Amino acid sequence: MIGEKRHWDDLFQEASDEVERWRRANKKATLTEIENTLDGELAKMRARIVQDLAMESSLADLTQLTGEERPRCPQCGQALVANGRQERELTTEHEQTIRLSRSKAYCPQCRTSHFPPG
Repeated sequence: MIGEKRHWDDLFQEASDEVERWRRANKKATLTEIENTLDGELAKMRARIVQDLAMESSLADLTQLTGEERPRCPQCGQALVANGRQERELTTEHEQTIRLSRSKAYCPQCRTSHFPPG
């Protein structure tokens, strides 16, 4: 986590630098334009942190979990088993794309595949 924290500090510095560059080039910007620019840069940083935290989840790799630790099938309640990996692209609340590469899960009883939360 310490390495990630340093990385997040770098993300904040990049966002800060970008807002400062933008402001120097847009000296007559309105308050709304300033807010929108800042929000856009913070949204990029936020998306990366969300992605990093999601990939830290124990559910990212089901092969490392015991049967009791694995998520349960929402239909029947049986422990899900790992069934390969899947990459998904998701959109954050602030319209940023994040990519998650995680275990696919399979319910042997219901014969359904799932992408575990977490």
